[in-house]
Amino acid sequence: MRIAVSSRSSFAWTACALASLLAAAALSAAPRDASRTPGNRFRDCPDICPEMVVIRAGSFLMGAPPGDPHRQNEEQPEHRVNIAYAFAVGRYEVTRDEYAAFVSDTGLADPEGCNVHEPPRWPTIMGLNWHNTGFPQTGRHPVVCVSWKEAQAYASWLSHKTGHSYRLLSEAEWEYADRAGTDSPAYWGDDPNEACRYANGVDATLTERFPKGKWEDRVSCHDGFVFTAPAGSFKPNAFGLYDMEGNAFEWVEDCLSDDYQGAPTEGSARTSGADCNTRVNRGGSWTSPHRLARRAPRSRSLQQYSRRRSRLPRRANPVASPFCSVVSAQTGCSH
Repeated sequence: MRIAVSSRSSFAWTACALASLLAAAALSAAPRDASRTPGNRFRDCPDICPEMVVIRAGSFLMGAPPGDPHRQNEEQPEHRVNIAYAFAVGRYEVTRDEYAAFVSDTGLADPEGCNVHEPPRWPTIMGLNWHNTGFPQTGRHPVVCVSWKEAQAYASWLSHKTGHSYRLLSEAEWEYADRAGTDSPAYWGDDPNEACRYANGVDATLTERFPKGKWEDRVSCHDGFVFTAPAGSFKPNAFGLYDMEGNAFEWVEDCLSDDYQGAPTEGSARTSGADCNTRVNRGGSWTSPHRLARRAPRSRSLQQYSRRRSRLPRRANPVASPFCSVVSAQTGCSH
C-alpha cells in the first residue's frame, strides 16, 4: 500500500476528494407513529436501511451573512427560510455496505470511471468506481463515485423496499440540518482547529502525507484520516448528525442557480428557472480547505458525474403530511 500511494500520490488524493463529493444522498421519510419526536432515531428496516434522526421544524437564515470574509456570490443574498414540518435525516452518510445491497438487488452496472480532483479540473479516470476508489475503504466508509442520477435510483430503491417515499434533501433542508440551530460559520464554532474534532478536511494528517500538494487554507490540527473516514468517526452536530461537513460532498435535489435570488423560502428545492443539467452538492470533502468547512458554501456538478454522496429524505404523504421526516443516508464518490 505504501508503494501504491507513493507512486500515485497525486492521483490518490485527487481521487479521494471527488469521492467525498459523491458520497451520500439525503433521504426524507415520515415516521410511522407520533412517538418519533425530534431527536428520536429509527430505521425502516434492519441492516440495509439508514438510521434516521427526527429533526424539528424551524426557521433560519440561509446563505452567507454580509460580514463573512469568505462570502461568495452564489451564497447571496442571505434570506430567511421557514420549514414548517418536522423531518427525519440519515444519522450517518450512506456506507459502502448499504449501497452494495442496492447494487446487488438491482444489478446496477458500474460507472465507466469517476471524476477526480486535479485542481482546478475534475477529469474522469477510467476504471474507478464505488468499490474501487483508488484509496483504502471498508464497508463502513461513505460510498463514493456515485452520480446524482444513481443517488436518485438508490432513493427509489429504498422507497420500494420500505413502502415509504425517499428522496434527496433540498438545499434548504440540507443547510438547516447542517446548521442545527447555530449561527457560527461552522456548526462547531469559530475556531478552525476545532474542525478536527467534527470533520474530515484539509488538516495536518493529510498535508503531512502529501507535503507537495497545493493545499489551501489548511488547519494545523490532526483529524487522524488521510482519506475518507468511517461513518461516525467525528463528533455530531447539535441535531445528532455526523459528517455534515467534510469527508464527502453531498448531492441535493436542487438545480444549479447563480445565487439565491428568487429561491424558495419554505424548504422546497429549486427545480425551475435554473440549470437542471447541473446539480448542487454541499458539505465539502476530505480535501476541502477550511474556508469551505462552513455552513454556506455551494458546489456543483453535472448530474451524470460520479463524484458525490447524498442524504435522502422521505415522507409518508408528500402533499399533506403534518410530519415529514428526512433520512440522511450518504452515498459518496470516491474521488
